[in-house]
Amino acid sequence: MSGTHGTATPDTTAVPHRRAGWLDPIAGTLFIQCEASEAEETADLVEQRLGAGLVITGRDALNAARLLRERGFDAPLLCDAARYAGKNRLRATASFSRQWLALQRDLGLPVLTDSGYVGEGDVDGLRTIVRQAQQWGDGVIACLPLHQSWLRNSRHLQVLQAEIRDSGVVVALVLEHQADPFGVQAVLRGFLTLLATGSPVLLLRSDVSAVGALCFGAVAAAAGTRSKLRHLYPVLDGGPPRPPLTSVFVKHCLSYVSVDKLATAVQLTPDQVEQWECRCDTCNSRTVDRFATMLDPSEQRTEAFRHSVEVLLRVHEKLRISRLTPQQVRKTWVARCSGAGFFHEEIRSNVGVGWNIPAALKAWRIIGEEFVERDVTPRFPHEEAPGR
Repeated sequence: MSGTHGTATPDTTAVPHRRAGWLDPIAGTLFIQCEASEAEETADLVEQRLGAGLVITGRDALNAARLLRERGFDAPLLCDAARYAGKNRLRATASFSRQWLALQRDLGLPVLTDSGYVGEGDVDGLRTIVRQAQQWGDGVIACLPLHQSWLRNSRHLQVLQAEIRDSGVVVALVLEHQADPFGVQAVLRGFLTLLATGSPVLLLRSDVSAVGALCFGAVAAAAGTRSKLRHLYPVLDGGPPRPPLTSVFVKHCLSYVSVDKLATAVQLTPDQVEQWECRCDTCNSRTVDRFATMLDPSEQRTEAFRHSVEVLLRVHEKLRISRLTPQQVRKTWVARCSGAGFFHEEIRSNVGVGWNIPAALKAWRIIGEEFVERDVTPRFPHEEAPGR
């Protein structure tokens, strides 16, 4: 297939799909995606929250998962081999590891395939992953690490929809982009179009957009603990990218901001002091500029990590326990993104052009509005707030 934009209109009609009752335990879950070395610390945060789960990433994921289950961690758990990432990544036509799949079954987990990367127009690779997943039967989620054209290009999207629909396979998307795939409006439109068909779709390696995906009908979605786990980086020539600065999730901005920029913003926007105060268990009503004052880099990373995971899970939890209708949930998410964009604009007017407004907020406001009226049900069971 060519990489040019097609003119065909993707079919957004919801279609009957093979019932996948084994997905019920993870339906509506916001997973936190971490590396194996972070699994125990992340699990401590996840098991305290309603509707939260854990995705452990990398070749040591299965061992980390086994240790967590042995110590009694019973929240939803997935293992992502991530063979699609890095300069030595596998192509989509690679065979699955029977051992990787079998060991997940032995642990009683949903089986996430160790797929290779599906490049632009790689129909053979896409079909190879789907067919292999079919052969393993129920309880298997086909991991689809995709070039963004599979959602951006209407002809590619039609092929993707047809493969998922006709196979009856549950899929988990991993989206490739240098910064944020959902900052591209055409990618977000393609993603929401896919969700609107009613096919069971998960989203892995995302950021706060994972919450948006749940609002618009994803079975489950995962937000990464660090930048490299919040999308799939393209393989580029040259040396490795510079290590990212420590970033903190800011609730009213619905985005991650580096601690240095955050400290400047707090200082220059005293009228927003109530917004900058954080009541999570880590911050205990202190303002978020405190992270920039930490002299120990390890302490700074740990505190920022714990704050960010807890605050993001609370954003999801508040939506999950709401008594809103599906349409109201979608409207609420679009309104939250619009409000966050307003805060960003106000901050930039004080801080200057160095303050970046995430393109994904605008995309959710514009493209999300197009899908608010669609008949798509968020996977949030009606639940009471936890007694904590």
